[in-house]
Amino acid sequence: MRVWVAIWTGSTLISRRIAAWLAHGILLRLGGILLAAGFIKGLPWTTRIAWATAVIWLVTAITLGLNTSSTDTEEQGEGDELAPESLTAALHHLAAPHVHLAALAEHLGTTTDTIRTTLTQMRVPIAGGVRMDGRGVSTGVRAQDLPPLPQPLPPASEGPLTSDNNSNNTLTVEKREGMSIIRRAAESVARHTTLTRST
Repeated sequence: MRVWVAIWTGSTLISRRIAAWLAHGILLRLGGILLAAGFIKGLPWTTRIAWATAVIWLVTAITLGLNTSSTDTEEQGEGDELAPESLTAALHHLAAPHVHLAALAEHLGTTTDTIRTTLTQMRVPIAGGVRMDGRGVSTGVRAQDLPPLPQPLPPASEGPLTSDNNSNNTLTVEKREGMSIIRRAAESVARHTTLTRST
């Protein structure tokens, strides 16, 4: 089946290239082709030339068709990557109240297979018979199964504002026998105050 598709695709490409080539000087080039065909028809090995041309066309068509198919597959594979964050946002944006896979694929410009794969990776249940307003019933995600939207990061917490004057002037009192030592936080030298005992 793949070969038949390749023949069809490749033949289409060959025909387009021939048409583009003729378009640059259709009268002159078409006349040249007719003269060549008439000359070949008068040769004793016309049938062999025709068969050789058919084989060359077939091989070229298959080669072009297979190369085009592999290129399309690679491009599709590259485009199949879908971020869970984008899908989550689309789910909540389209919810009415449930969401169809086809609606998600249309909204995100991808395929339902990609949507299904990403939902499976996210462990979001997919259900049949999901009703979406304006789109009827189809396969999709029910409202109760929608993943939560990512929470915004809390603002950077600022440390308590401290005044240089207040912090530098904080006093600590250390009581010892017969005296108290009063220290300032910013000072390395302690002040000693001798207390007289009352008798």
